[in-house]
Amino acid sequence: MRLVDSARGMVAVLRANSAMVRAHRLQARGKLAAALALAQSGLAVLRKPYVRRRNPMEGLALASLTILAEEISSQLQASGATADDLADAIAYLKQLSDDPQPDLCSSITFLETRREASSRQPNA
Repeated sequence: MRLVDSARGMVAVLRANSAMVRAHRLQARGKLAAALALAQSGLAVLRKPYVRRRNPMEGLALASLTILAEEISSQLQASGATADDLADAIAYLKQLSDDPQPDLCSSITFLETRREASSRQPNA
């Protein structure tokens, strides 16, 4: 069963990465609402129960999409990633021990700020 879940997880990562690439293209064209919707759909794929969000491929996709969704949502003053997405992305980035740390780790403070702000919103 683990092998099947791993394969399904990899397919989910491919779908999420595809959504991220398309979202980046839309963002570059100034179509922020559509870009945010795509980023959120990619994050939804990564919420499937068989996706191991702490694994390298899944975690990287999760962190990248969460950062993208939060960057776009801050421009639109809209909801971006879910609280679980934010928490899992932050946890994944914090556990990286590479030297030097990946560039994505520079976004930890941004994500923590966004998580804190979203927790203060009444409809969060």
